[in-house]
Amino acid sequence: MTPLVLARGPALHERPIYQWECGAKGAAATLRLFGTLGRRELTLALEAIVERARSPRDVICIDFEHVEHLDFRAAPEFAHRLARQRDRGSSIWLTGMTPYVRSLFDVAGQGAIVGQFTWNAEAEALAVERIRPLAGRVPTGSRPARGGAWH
Repeated sequence: MTPLVLARGPALHERPIYQWECGAKGAAATLRLFGTLGRRELTLALEAIVERARSPRDVICIDFEHVEHLDFRAAPEFAHRLARQRDRGSSIWLTGMTPYVRSLFDVAGQGAIVGQFTWNAEAEALAVERIRPLAGRVPTGSRPARGGAWH
C-alpha cells in the first residue's frame, strides 16, 4: 500500500521567499528576500532576477534586510550567477546585508564578489553613469516600423 501524500499550501505563519517592490519610473526595482534561504530559495530568486533584468537600464536591488539565515553552501552559485547576469549588462546591487549574512558569504569565499555588488555612494554614481548614455538610445538592430513604432 502506498502512503497518501497531501499537497499543502503555505501555512499562515510562513512568509514569502521574495517580493518585488517596483520603484517610480526610472528608479530601481527592489527584490526583498525573507527568512531562511537555501539553494532552492536562492534559485527561485535568481530566476525572478533573470526574468526581470533584461536590459542595462533595469536596475535591480536585492534587499537582504529580512534574511535571517543563508545556507553558505548555496552562496557561491548564487554569487557567480549574479556576476554572470551582471556581465550580460544587468545592473544588480545588494542592499541591507547584515554583518551576519555578509559573514556567511565570506565563509563561502564570496566576500569579494559580494563587495563589488554592495550598494553605496560609489555604486550609485556608477549606476547613474552606466544608465545615462543609454537613455534615448535606439535598440541595436531595430528600425522604425510604420507609424514610428519600434519592432
